[in-house]
Amino acid sequence: MASERQRLLDSERGDTQFFEGPGNVKDQPPEIRTGFITKTYGLVFYMLLITSSISMPFFVNDRADVVAWLGAHPYILPLAMSVMIGFYILNVAAVMSMVCCRSDGCYRAYMKMFTTFPVNLLFLTTFAAAFGCMAGIICMQYEVQSVVLIFAMCAVLIIALTIYAVKTNADFTGMGPYILMALLCFIMTSLIVALVGAAGGEVGAGSTTNKIMGGLGAMLFGFLIVYDTQLIFGNSRHSGGERQMQYTIDLYAFAAFQLYLDFINFFIYMLQAFGTRR
Repeated sequence: MASERQRLLDSERGDTQFFEGPGNVKDQPPEIRTGFITKTYGLVFYMLLITSSISMPFFVNDRADVVAWLGAHPYILPLAMSVMIGFYILNVAAVMSMVCCRSDGCYRAYMKMFTTFPVNLLFLTTFAAAFGCMAGIICMQYEVQSVVLIFAMCAVLIIALTIYAVKTNADFTGMGPYILMALLCFIMTSLIVALVGAAGGEVGAGSTTNKIMGGLGAMLFGFLIVYDTQLIFGNSRHSGGERQMQYTIDLYAFAAFQLYLDFINFFIYMLQAFGTRR
């Protein structure tokens, strides 16, 4: 009882750790880990429902009608972009404050946002709605049949990757630093390709280089789906093996947010690699 009270006090002070190795999370009863998994995937599907509901009218309806509607509501896209840019600035500030300034105050405040209800739910809802506008604009560039086909393909692949992540004995949870380096390299390469294309006009939206980058992005986020899924399930009764690291049970909103980003980016890069443009 005393240790549980201390854990709650530490959580209130913001001392909750991002990951937890062998320790209090692993020793929790199976029903607690199962409840964590249920809440996490419930939030993921909630966010995906918001994003798909907002993005669908953009590519299902006639493009001229969508452009006319956006012209009549010019604040929609700037507002959505402001929300996403604000998040990335907050994310970079939190990471840089801990890496460069050797102070984790901003990082703790950032993580506490995900453990405080209803602030976490409000943030997830707002971000999912803003991303829905951006995803809708991206999907407008592709044929409707192609978007639906790629979505169905991604759904099958995500289910397969999730089952593999849960049932395999292989542990990918200790590969965080390598994944971070791969992600940074991919982002920098994407920026270089975009700048070269803008300067020389040789890298078009439907070019081979663009499709290759889409394929690489899809593979990277496919691996991230496996990685984050193992962090979510951890050493639960559903897991096929021991996991070195796992999310703590009060970070269900953060875990849902990470998995949502994995799913959405996987779909976007698959669309970029295999979609048929209008």
